[in-house]
Amino acid sequence: MNISTHCGGFCQTNGYLVETEEGAVAIDAPEGMFQFCKQKSVKPTGLLLTHQHFDHVEDAALFDHDDVPIYASEPCRPDLQLDDVLRAWGLAKQIEQFTVDHILTTTGSNLVLAGVEFELRAVPGHSPDSFVFHVALFQKLFGGDTLFADGGIGRTDFPHGDHDLLIHSIREQLLSLPDDTEVLPGHGPPTTIGQEIVKNPYLA
Repeated sequence: MNISTHCGGFCQTNGYLVETEEGAVAIDAPEGMFQFCKQKSVKPTGLLLTHQHFDHVEDAALFDHDDVPIYASEPCRPDLQLDDVLRAWGLAKQIEQFTVDHILTTTGSNLVLAGVEFELRAVPGHSPDSFVFHVALFQKLFGGDTLFADGGIGRTDFPHGDHDLLIHSIREQLLSLPDDTEVLPGHGPPTTIGQEIVKNPYLA
């Protein structure tokens, strides 16, 4: 399994491309993610969305138009994309709407795409639709905007944000993973569960 990272858009958001001998999976769609895949001559088997905040779905419609199935925990919803926040910030940015082909849940079997088994974990708090994707075989966690390197957690001052719920989600769904699990976050460099248990002031 090979993982490459694209960072793009106003918020410098990370998108990840997971490649295997059986195909590829894109995780999140910040600005430029679709072209990043095209430059690699890769058409993903699917696009997994950790949540629908605007900076994570800017390129989602491009994948949709290219017939790449989209997986998310909610249908496409402008309120989850923070339309009001964009207007308040004075950003002339409009997210093109897209179709969510598969609704993620935590019941039933894990999701297998391109030969990779993704364990689905719901982590509401930063956004009510937030999910993380754990690949146990390689101890990787695609963490979206839950936990960040050097003591950070996702913002909860946006609409639908809930600080206490986010802390609960992190404790229940992330800290139960092995300490050496590498967290690949929605912003910034990677970290590990063990490092954040020791260093993250929000988890003290």
